[in-house]
Amino acid sequence: MSGETNIVPVDRFTMAHLGIGMWLGALKVRESTAIGIAIGWEIGENMLKDKFPQIFPDSRKDILSNAVIDALAMYAGYKITKILFKVKTS
Repeated sequence: MSGETNIVPVDRFTMAHLGIGMWLGALKVRESTAIGIAIGWEIGENMLKDKFPQIFPDSRKDILSNAVIDALAMYAGYKITKILFKVKTS
């Protein structure tokens, strides 16, 4: 994993996305909602970086492969929690 962020497919924030997915799974969020959050964040993140670059540790925009990997990492974290802990959504 490179020390670069946002401009390589896997960066230091990819694991954070995995963790957020696990958190969503533990909160018993519906799968469709978790997918929507993952995709929605990746779409909105670059727009937020344009308007509020100061709130990001690295305000460079994500390349497409980084956004896709991060969304997949979030979903993987969600599924890991569901499988390992047999968490059921209502």
